[in-house]
Amino acid sequence: MRIEAGRQVSDAEWAAFQAGEPTGLVWAVTTTGIHCRDGCPGRPLRQNLRAMDSRAAAEAAGFRACRRCGGGA
Repeated sequence: MRIEAGRQVSDAEWAAFQAGEPTGLVWAVTTTGIHCRDGCPGRPLRQNLRAMDSRAAAEAAGFRACRRCGGGA
């Protein structure tokens, strides 16, 4: 399963994701079909990560909440 939605992650967003810094974005993983919050311990590859504006947008695109972090607010 590979869901293509959202936008590619910029260099600054990728650095913030890796550092676990708050961005206000929801992180969607195209290869697993999940979405995560800032600070999730999961570490997807950058090419599989998409930025979404909200949890609702991620779920409307077909992503489900991550079981490790709860998927965001």
